[in-house]
Amino acid sequence: MPSDEYKHYLLLTPEDLISIIEKKDKEIGNLLVKLKETKESRDKYYEYNKFHMEEITRLDKQIGEYKKNIT
Repeated sequence: MPSDEYKHYLLLTPEDLISIIEKKDKEIGNLLVKLKETKESRDKYYEYNKFHMEEITRLDKQIGEYKKNIT
């Protein structure tokens, strides 16, 4: 038994229902593409951030060594 929210679908023709399903399918496909792009961007920026943090740590160690040698 469909809820009241979806009863209007019972009044649609099969062609209209198919059309709605196809539109929703395209929307889902577009969302999946955007989700994939977003995940790829997230991963790329995560790798950039990781690289920069490693470089900062490496340079910090070198600065510490230089300070030891100066004093």
